[in-house]
Amino acid sequence: MSDRHGEAPELGRLVNHVGITVSDLEASAAFYRDVVGMEIVRCGTKPTGGEWFDTLTDSRGAVINGIVLAAEGFALQLVQYFEGGEQRPMTGHSRVGNVHLCINVDGLDQKHAEIVASGKWNPTPIVDLPIPGQRSFYVRDPDGVPIEFSCGPYVAERTGVPPDA
Repeated sequence: MSDRHGEAPELGRLVNHVGITVSDLEASAAFYRDVVGMEIVRCGTKPTGGEWFDTLTDSRGAVINGIVLAAEGFALQLVQYFEGGEQRPMTGHSRVGNVHLCINVDGLDQKHAEIVASGKWNPTPIVDLPIPGQRSFYVRDPDGVPIEFSCGPYVAERTGVPPDA
């Protein structure tokens, strides 16, 4: 893959980025930086919008700003609407169309202990998953988006799938 400027950017693999609309850009960026461990790589300098954004998103009169964070080849774009957005988040693992992010960590017990010690984010207990060797726990970001921390086999590894699938 390549972009119009030549070689493919480091973050430009099959999935270019995942975007999440947030209610407080600074609070969410702090969560993904401090709790998840991502690095801020791009910040919008001022709110933007216009016909280009309205056309792409089927919005009308949207004014937004964004921050991009990255870690290990994964990019997360946070977007806050200042105009034209719906303010009430409808998040949750059981809601159709909602996403959750799963973050691989080597020291799952240590990560869990750090979050418990912070007194924030209300982490679930660590559980053993049906995939042998995989364990995880969840927290919610400032807008309630479920964030899973996991250790064990990478979920995209081809295991137990017939060769012709």
